[in-house]
Amino acid sequence: MAQDGNRNIFPIAFALVEGETREAWSFFLRNLRMHVTPQPNLCLISDQHESIKSTYDNPDNGWQHPPSSHVYYIRHIAQNFMREFRDKELRKKIVNMGYALNEATYEYYRGEIRKVNIEALEWVDNIPREKWTRSFDGGKRWGHMTTNLAESMNSVLKSTRNLPITALVKSTYYQMGTLFGKRGHDWTKMLGSGQLFTENCMKGIKEEVIKSNSHTVMQFDHERFCFLVQETVHHSDGRPTTHYNVDLQNLTCECGIFQTFHVPCSHVIAACSSIRQDYSVHIVDVFKVVNVFKVYEESFLGILTETSWP
Repeated sequence: MAQDGNRNIFPIAFALVEGETREAWSFFLRNLRMHVTPQPNLCLISDQHESIKSTYDNPDNGWQHPPSSHVYYIRHIAQNFMREFRDKELRKKIVNMGYALNEATYEYYRGEIRKVNIEALEWVDNIPREKWTRSFDGGKRWGHMTTNLAESMNSVLKSTRNLPITALVKSTYYQMGTLFGKRGHDWTKMLGSGQLFTENCMKGIKEEVIKSNSHTVMQFDHERFCFLVQETVHHSDGRPTTHYNVDLQNLTCECGIFQTFHVPCSHVIAACSSIRQDYSVHIVDVFKVVNVFKVYEESFLGILTETSWP
């Protein structure tokens, strides 16, 4: 499963296997890489299943070249933690560490765990933080911390999964054909409207623009790359106002939103406004309508009746 630039879920590939074995995962991930997702810089999110890990790490399966990333979803980390320590309050802090958008927040929750249980801290520190946290993943996850994309499609195909093999394949094919046909039609109209970015993207941007109007900006270099952006309006969730460093050359903001979700945060928008730069130049191409259209432009073909088969 994956997600388009309007946050719609869509399937990439299906496989029928006997079970979640090393052989089955090797078959699936090798063929997925070879025939469906050969491009570089993909991020594969899964649990810590040893069969998936060994399959991914095997160079013969193609995930090392071109380079890609394999990270873990947060729920599985939390489940493993509970099996080891059975502490619900610390579990919440582990989850908060994973979801933290910046290093400062990550370190805050890490310190909270240190106060209570050193062994728990050692346990979590033993997992490479780039594998399970948003603040250290370099934006590879695009904010995703779970495998909910796959679970959502499981619910759509719930009745289909119990069918005999031929009926299962047929039902899945027809459901996907209908899904892609409808979305292809919708995005063709959207492309014709002349809208540049997706609705979901612009909805989030509008909220950030409103917040940016209350920020004050100090420019820190003559080349207009580095800024200090001060918040002046208190957050609705009770967090104190603070300031963040913005680097437009390296596309970073200390708040972490810019790097994680690949869209300008309010601090970046305020910095751009201060130098009369159009903030939309920092919205990545994934969120352009033309690129979402490309996801659905290929149509599924109708299957010939059996009497017409060669």
